[in-house]
Amino acid sequence: MGLFSARGWRSAPTAHEWPFGRVIRAAIRNTGKEVAAGLHEARLAAIAATNDARIVAVLLVLAAVALGLEMAASFHVI
Repeated sequence: MGLFSARGWRSAPTAHEWPFGRVIRAAIRNTGKEVAAGLHEARLAAIAATNDARIVAVLLVLAAVALGLEMAASFHVI
């Protein structure tokens, strides 16, 4: 292997690798994927909650405007 080989800086895997090592690496990789999936779901839930909060805020503003118009009409301001 030359100085700039295609394999990169990692050495070749040893022939006497323990199967338990493969199991541990697979468990770590799977745990990372599960954490990433959980964070993605949490992000989507946060976006949905923000969108719901915006909808509720618009409805509250519209209700306040309607109440103001109703009060103005009852006091014969309009």
